[in-house]
Amino acid sequence: MAADPRKTRSRPLVSVVIPTLNRADTLDAALHSVMAAGRRLSDDVDAVEAVVVNDGGRSVGHLVETWERRLPLTVVELDRCSGGASVPRNVAIEAAQGEYIAFLDDDDIFLPQHLAVGCEPLRKGDADFVYSGAVVSERRLDALPADLSGYRLKAYPYDPRFLMVANYLHTGAIIVRNFRHTQVRFDPDLDVCEDWDLWIALTTVLRYRVTFVDEITSVYHQVPDTSGMVSGAQLISPSKFAMARDYINAKWPVADPVVEGYRAWTVALERYRDDLIARHRRMPNLLFDEILGYLHERISRRLPPDHAHIGRFFTSVAAPVGPEAIR
Repeated sequence: MAADPRKTRSRPLVSVVIPTLNRADTLDAALHSVMAAGRRLSDDVDAVEAVVVNDGGRSVGHLVETWERRLPLTVVELDRCSGGASVPRNVAIEAAQGEYIAFLDDDDIFLPQHLAVGCEPLRKGDADFVYSGAVVSERRLDALPADLSGYRLKAYPYDPRFLMVANYLHTGAIIVRNFRHTQVRFDPDLDVCEDWDLWIALTTVLRYRVTFVDEITSVYHQVPDTSGMVSGAQLISPSKFAMARDYINAKWPVADPVVEGYRAWTVALERYRDDLIARHRRMPNLLFDEILGYLHERISRRLPPDHAHIGRFFTSVAAPVGPEAIR
């Protein structure tokens, strides 16, 4: 573990939790975005700290020296790769000294207003859990595009029913009251959807009050043909998403017929997708974001689930190449 610069400074307002694994270039961009957001939040350079946990990859210890004069930074180096984001995020939570915790993946970025906008309801005492909107991009962005018409957005109003059906919140859009003193943590048995599981735990176990800020304040990168848990989880059948969904549905049972109906619908969709993956079909890059838009409209309008609609999300799935194509 690197030297802890927090011993010489006051308690920060926000700790930004960043797990990382062998993505030095995008991690540097993520830290730049934290620094810019911190400056918008406060003139106090110590108001925001970044807690970076390296999940057993190439050392990032040099970041302390690189960033120590620009951004309060703690780096923790794990001895081995845990295989997911839960363990490094939990390590970071234990180290987080801020009154609030923000989350950021090492390949995403905050927009400059993110922390200022997100912390305001927390500082007023109006909420314990704040999230804002995110733009979903298939190419690297370093600023908000002037025209968002060609992008998908994750900017859905809070609906507890919707949250029990699908994870419509972008991890990098969320700021919460620090919960390190509680037993709630990311579930280490999950290597995908662990963030969704935590949002449910915070809002049901800790009863965190949720506020949605309807402003785009972060960028969620979904760049095709890059390594990552989301892309990798769509290459095997049964997919990790299908298994994680089954696990979370069992962990958080509900007696709401609307939630139960749409949970059954999403399970059926996962099985449909797994069948295509097993036949070597390549999944569309932003498939889940398209499904979220559909689910939000249906659930918010109290429309019943329609299993006949599942196939429409896969009409663009390319046919396999090679022997599979003639079976």
